[in-house]
Amino acid sequence: MKRICLYILSALVLASCGRSECSSHRDDNTKSSIAFKKDIILPTTPVKDQGTTDLCWIYAMLATIETDRLAQGDSVNLSPLWLARKSLEEQATTTYLKGTEISLRGTLPEAMRLLDTYGIVAWDAYHGNSGVASRAEARRIDRMARMFSNNNRGLESLQETVGGSLDDSLGPTPRNVFMFGMEYTPPEFARSLCLPGDWMAYTSFTHHPFHRPFAVEVPDNRQGHEAMNVPIGELLAMTAESLKNGHPVAWEGCMAFMDDGKDKRKSFAENKKGSWNVTPNDTASLQKKRQRLFESHRLTDDHAMAIVGMGHTKDGQRLFILKNSWGEDFGNKGFAVMTERQFALCTIMIMLRK
Repeated sequence: MKRICLYILSALVLASCGRSECSSHRDDNTKSSIAFKKDIILPTTPVKDQGTTDLCWIYAMLATIETDRLAQGDSVNLSPLWLARKSLEEQATTTYLKGTEISLRGTLPEAMRLLDTYGIVAWDAYHGNSGVASRAEARRIDRMARMFSNNNRGLESLQETVGGSLDDSLGPTPRNVFMFGMEYTPPEFARSLCLPGDWMAYTSFTHHPFHRPFAVEVPDNRQGHEAMNVPIGELLAMTAESLKNGHPVAWEGCMAFMDDGKDKRKSFAENKKGSWNVTPNDTASLQKKRQRLFESHRLTDDHAMAIVGMGHTKDGQRLFILKNSWGEDFGNKGFAVMTERQFALCTIMIMLRK
């Protein structure tokens, strides 16, 4: 899926992330200038750049955890490459046994599962001086796993070979994490940041009952992770309440319909006054619209970011402030904005701290 569109709102940018090219090019199609005031802005770590990799889901989840820890007075900067490598190693075994294709695309709950399973290390300890976990790297490990399977060479031999190969291409992994005079194993370090179950996924679709979890049917949810299903009005309220309480929100959604289903070349600046806000009367129509888009396979998860703040225009229209992972050259030093209406229409799922 190609990049769809890009909006600039008061020098902050909201851009699409195509399914096959997650951030690999950044063309500017539409610009408008809309002044707004920041109401909440949570502290963040430096903006990272995922380059041409498909790892926005990992970058977004880790950026959310980093901001959450900063809000609690604990500064950490985490390694997306660590989780990407663990995913490659794990998938190599699955490909050997089941023949499934290795992919580095995923969802926010999968990033949390990898962190809960394998722990995490600091950015400085493992950030890819030797290479990146790219689509080419995934294809290379995929071919290796299939060759070992076809030749019946055994899992132990595959795992040793994959580990050595990834050491060569991505760099060897650290054994321990050293932080503020303390030494942790990667799992211990992860549990010092959050415990399994501390973060929960939420979504909003009408083909499943509300207030029950279900596995969201998007292509990247290959592991079948479940999210709690709630009405779209509740999803909006939960996001705003989390920010008001000092906690960021991990966001995953679709960029193709950020123009509310209108001509994707037009800016939200052309919408009539007040059309961005979501009132109680709007939620039912937006719920139906997003369901139609989802069922017609036009609404899917093509990007992920961390929601780190809120603002409003002079007309009282609320905006969410997001931290992206395309480097500081993107938008206003790497940050973007999203209207309430965009959120309601285009969110696939969010991750909230309990």
